[in-house]
Amino acid sequence: MALVGCLDTRFYFAHAQDEASWTRKVVNEASHRGSLIVSSTITIAELMSAMGTTVGLETTQLRVNSARLAGVNFIPLSEKIASKAGEMILKNSDLPMADAVIAATALDLTRGRVYTDDPHFQKITGIHVVWGRT
Repeated sequence: MALVGCLDTRFYFAHAQDEASWTRKVVNEASHRGSLIVSSTITIAELMSAMGTTVGLETTQLRVNSARLAGVNFIPLSEKIASKAGEMILKNSDLPMADAVIAATALDLTRGRVYTDDPHFQKITGIHVVWGRT
């Protein structure tokens, strides 16, 4: 089954807490033909600052590298994604910058499909939130 989606930072926390869950299926599908599983590189910064405080920098880096090796594509911020993220924040000033960048990445590459349970994404036009399933 080919999956398409953008992984939010919260996905990685769920995956770290219970690797036998649905999150494992998503990561395993990343390398399959036709699948496109991405994360914005801003997710790495969020993971380093949040997850790094609890499990340490080395473990956090290992988790990011494991995702990359499994086939998750980390997408750097482009001018197109940055502009779209800025437009989103103009429409919703409560939207955190990182969430706007992740959402813009999803709109650009995964038809707006985001794996997250973050309520900020529910308010973004064109975003389709997926949680608890593949």
